[in-house]
Amino acid sequence: MAADRMYRYVGWVLAATVLFGSAGSLDAADRPAPLEVDLQLVVASDVSTSMDPEEKQLQLKGFVAAFRNPEVIRAVMRGQRGRMAVTYIEWGGEGRQRVVVPWCLIDGPQAAGAFADKLAATYPGRLSFGTSMGDALVFSAGLFETSGFASERRVIDISGDGKSNKGAPLDLARADVLKRGVTINGLPIVYTKRQLASVDVENFAADDLTSYFLTQVIGGPDAFVEPVWTPAMYPHAIRQKLIREISGGRPGGTRFSELP
Repeated sequence: MAADRMYRYVGWVLAATVLFGSAGSLDAADRPAPLEVDLQLVVASDVSTSMDPEEKQLQLKGFVAAFRNPEVIRAVMRGQRGRMAVTYIEWGGEGRQRVVVPWCLIDGPQAAGAFADKLAATYPGRLSFGTSMGDALVFSAGLFETSGFASERRVIDISGDGKSNKGAPLDLARADVLKRGVTINGLPIVYTKRQLASVDVENFAADDLTSYFLTQVIGGPDAFVEPVWTPAMYPHAIRQKLIREISGGRPGGTRFSELP
């Protein structure tokens, strides 16, 4: 069974390598030098069928508001280079991921506002076929290879309202991503939701899902989780999470951000 899991995972990674490695076929002399930034961030938002339309909108609007927030912009400007790169993707079941907003440079209020505007002009998808967090992590990690940026810190900011149940085994995907030097942070959506008419929906106790993110999802330097405890907390949780990620950790390395 272990060999079969590894075989399937290697096949998935090879497919992802073909997808994201095509840009690497150019001669090094033909490629522009990557722009150095303080942080490269992949925001990976869960839009699987267990997320209802209201929750998806709250999540999207939370990130739009955060990138317009002066505190978030100040955190970017306080970095050594005063700039970061970000891309926003959505994910769901096995092989179900899409780039919503490609890599953007954030180096001040105007650029942050332009990114927020691009995101605000989109509508959340509905990517079905279960919850494949392993696929989402491998897909996200592949995006760093063709970002056009360089940084010491590379972070995947992944949200989710349930446990991985499809696709690439999460433990293998997570281990592979961490070997690349990428940090994985989590935004678990932990409040109990009303039942939805979907076979994909499973309701997990808040402490159970948070523990799952802590022990099986996040990893790397300064990794942490920022739980969303109620629908009203989306803006606060997303804003605080971005500020902490952009600022580069917190003294003491606590794996939780403070509750409001």
